[in-house]
Amino acid sequence: MPPLNKERLFAELQALGVRCGDTVMMHSSLSALGQVDGGAETVVEALLDTVGVEGTLIVPGFRDSSWGGDATFVNTDCRDQCPQPLCPSKMPSIQGIITETIRKRPGCLRSCHPTHSWLALGANAKRVLINHCTASTPSGAHNPFEQLVELDGCVLMLGVGINTVTLWHYYEEVLGVPYQGHYWPDIRHFNNCVPGRRIQYDYPGLMQDVCHAAGILTTGPTGKGRSGLMRARAFDSFMATIIADDPNCMVLRPTDRESNDLFIDALQKARRMLDAWRSGPRRPQHYKGQPPAPITPPGKDALVREDCPAFAGYHDADGQPVPTCRANGMHPDLHQLGGVFEEYGVTTCDRCAWHEQFPRLSESQ
Repeated sequence: MPPLNKERLFAELQALGVRCGDTVMMHSSLSALGQVDGGAETVVEALLDTVGVEGTLIVPGFRDSSWGGDATFVNTDCRDQCPQPLCPSKMPSIQGIITETIRKRPGCLRSCHPTHSWLALGANAKRVLINHCTASTPSGAHNPFEQLVELDGCVLMLGVGINTVTLWHYYEEVLGVPYQGHYWPDIRHFNNCVPGRRIQYDYPGLMQDVCHAAGILTTGPTGKGRSGLMRARAFDSFMATIIADDPNCMVLRPTDRESNDLFIDALQKARRMLDAWRSGPRRPQHYKGQPPAPITPPGKDALVREDCPAFAGYHDADGQPVPTCRANGMHPDLHQLGGVFEEYGVTTCDRCAWHEQFPRLSESQ
């Protein structure tokens, strides 16, 4: 097969559902497309031709996660001016060469967020980015997704899967779900995976199937790979419905006291998502959008459910025994210690809805 050229990619993007005038929020991988004649520049040109002069491209300008407030992952060349309507930072995104190609384009704008800024190029660039400076977290209220929904735009996964979409966390944050991540208010950064393993990251193929079955995801060939597209309003409605139905639907827990199998919980949650969606879209009744409280390693008086099938025992952290959990993600302060802390997270039993299914242990336990 000859290298992918602009004309062929243009046709494939149209077949996928990208329309002239669309505002497109994109996650991408150049290598997944195979050999591209002209590389990332050709991909960007094809995208701009597809959306036209009235369209807009939005891509992540993320600096990645922040472990323990590490400035490595922060836009440091504009901090003395932060917050402001748009960010003048010239620091590169680590989200791939396509996003960097867009960032370097004349007219590209950047939203104001220290770790998770967005880049936008096109007619609605300023509109979609301008409110991000008021957001207390990367993915919650006032991020560019809200304007994407208003504009009836789309989420494009160019050569990548559903697990790359950041906005799964949107309703988790604005609704203040029972589990919360680690929060650094100074850099408005929020690690979403400390108090739970997320279904879209552990079982992305399952969530891809769920979105297909729900009718909100279209997939098709792009070069040697496959891409996906969701209309923003459909994705927004789906997220609102499944989290209103079950606030814990995106986080995995063992399904019974005898099992450590998170996949069983993932299958049950996937079925419930589809049942809720097919019963009719729902909107959440309570909009919070408040900054989360930090989660730190539990103190001596913290609730620790040693009888929970997710309990992974106590492990040493600089001489301090820390209770760990198989169903939690890495804790940012303990990740640097390596070992078990790269696989399990700390227990967050006091913020985990799972243990409420069973009688509490005695106070001594």
